[in-house]
Amino acid sequence: MPFVAAVAASHAPNILLEPGPEWDEFMQLHYRMAPQAASSKPSLEAQQKLRRDAEKAYAALRADLEAAEPDVLIVVANDQFVNFVFNNIPTFFVTLADEVKGQFTRHKFHYRNHKELGRAILKAGIDRGIDFSFGEYIELQHTQTVPLYFLLPEPKIPILPIYVNTWVDPIPTPRRCYQIGELIRQVADGWKERVAILATGGLSHFPGSPRIGEIDTQFDHKLLEILRDGRGRALADYSVEEISKAGDSEFLNWMVVIGAVGDAKASETFYMPDHVATGWGFVSWKNVE
Repeated sequence: MPFVAAVAASHAPNILLEPGPEWDEFMQLHYRMAPQAASSKPSLEAQQKLRRDAEKAYAALRADLEAAEPDVLIVVANDQFVNFVFNNIPTFFVTLADEVKGQFTRHKFHYRNHKELGRAILKAGIDRGIDFSFGEYIELQHTQTVPLYFLLPEPKIPILPIYVNTWVDPIPTPRRCYQIGELIRQVADGWKERVAILATGGLSHFPGSPRIGEIDTQFDHKLLEILRDGRGRALADYSVEEISKAGDSEFLNWMVVIGAVGDAKASETFYMPDHVATGWGFVSWKNVE
């Protein structure tokens, strides 16, 4: 069975917050940390438009995913101190649990986990010199649940969470993440079921940094242009310093998917900076088989 679909999407918490009091209450800490962001705090009308635009982007990605009829969805995301803290920060982690759960605000999530595919990726990594960390007892967090709310709200198929450390230095290089994607593609192409992959995160934002609230929209637009042109392979040449300077360390999650799709051109891209924290980005690759 083939590798059938690939998408990437931001996981910013405010995408899933209801515009108005819920958005404002959740974002209060952010506003206090980023005075420049507080001064440009989106109005209720701006929040509502952002939500509509994000829903439109997610609907396009969901339509592509459903048309591909996958049997399993690999979810590539980063942990933010929910599962991994300073006594253990894996660079790449494969989930081998039977099931995975999580909650974001009032929304609860519960999926079967495809540990058989996870074990196949682990073995392929060992054979090719890539030693993943692995384990059970993983809790889903907003880095996964925000996109899953829009893309796979009903647990019709199992998922397979794979984590990339984009959060604590030293983080992996774009080239290493691209190689992880190539490995996943090789396993998926020989798999007995139809495999799709989702990367989450980004785009430009600076959490926990003196630059919190800034968004490098120019860099984000350049990334999306490269993906539309089918030149994602060239992004493996970027340094960690280049992507970190633009606030795009979570783009490393996307680099895994870019390694899986190779030279395929992105069929759809969407971009909307939220004016306060993050450049929301969304991409689908239809022709990956």
